[in-house]
Amino acid sequence: MRGNKQIEKMMEKNYICVLAGIFICLSCSTRDKQSAREQHLDVLEKSHVVALSTAKMRTVDDELVLNGTVTCDESLLRKIFVPCTGKVTHLRVEIGDRVSAGQLLAVVHSEEAADYRKGLNEADAEIRLAQRDYRMQSDMHQSGMASDKDVAAARERVLVAKAERQRLQEVASINGYGRRSDAVLTSPISGYVIDKRIYNDSYVSDQTNDDPAIEIADLKRVWIIADVYESDIAKVHPQAAVRVTTMAYPGEVFLGRVDKVYSVLDSESKTMKVRICLDNPRGFLKPGMFASVQVRLSVSGRSLCAVPSSAVIFENGHDYVMVKQNPHEFRRREVKVVHTAGGYSYLAAGLLPDEKVVSKNALLYFNSRENE
Repeated sequence: MRGNKQIEKMMEKNYICVLAGIFICLSCSTRDKQSAREQHLDVLEKSHVVALSTAKMRTVDDELVLNGTVTCDESLLRKIFVPCTGKVTHLRVEIGDRVSAGQLLAVVHSEEAADYRKGLNEADAEIRLAQRDYRMQSDMHQSGMASDKDVAAARERVLVAKAERQRLQEVASINGYGRRSDAVLTSPISGYVIDKRIYNDSYVSDQTNDDPAIEIADLKRVWIIADVYESDIAKVHPQAAVRVTTMAYPGEVFLGRVDKVYSVLDSESKTMKVRICLDNPRGFLKPGMFASVQVRLSVSGRSLCAVPSSAVIFENGHDYVMVKQNPHEFRRREVKVVHTAGGYSYLAAGLLPDEKVVSKNALLYFNSRENE
């Protein structure tokens, strides 16, 4: 019996040692995981993969979101027409090509151009004949064989011939008629070809020459044309500040103001158009591109705790932010978003001013907390 009791005591001691060892291992494992997670968060923050923002009290701005389209600034748009009938050759541009001022676009072989060239040649011949007659009349006048009237008539003939030649030259220059029977189309400005309705070896007739052959736009400045529903017309005024975003460049925000309000409603859509003029130095905004226009309206007067909208994470019907508790700890906290405008989310509950939240790649912290 005594031997059995000794064996039981020895087994009890061994069991306690095993449990203690397991507890120590678990504790070390937990500390190791915590340390690894802290190091991971430090690396994210120091490498600028994530960024922090401080919650602040902000006056709530109201805004109106409109759908818009990028179009050309009409003051920087040139429409090029074919000045005559004829056959198109040497067409060297396509839609989307960049062209320089004076660049050759196409050549049109035309009977009308040939007629003007013939007229110029005839005018040159008439000038030579008139000048020769004038010299002859002047010589005869010195010999008493021609009157003053004859000399004046000869001089008038020279002036009329030169005037006709100048007229034909100006018409040829306006229409782009070259030295041969050609009409030469050149670009009047530097920009991009945004439309083209002629093709090589095609024939331009009087019936097909109503529309511009080529349209060129300088895209250093563009318009955003947005639609305002009838119920919102009273809210939009000229010079209202706007923020423009596009699907093509989701991280880019283009700032501007309402440049013009068109006081006419579309009879079908019952919307009124407004125009925003934006500088486009990098060429990001292209004609036809869809744009979202956020028009800043009157200030409501109340203030709420606000954070960048990028800091708010929507999950399962709730909004969360990742709040920095200490240098190595972030906690997920549910907040109540009551308004979003101008890149900020305004909160009614869940966060206090001066608390720091993750505002860039907050989902990285959010997921790391979920996986713990």
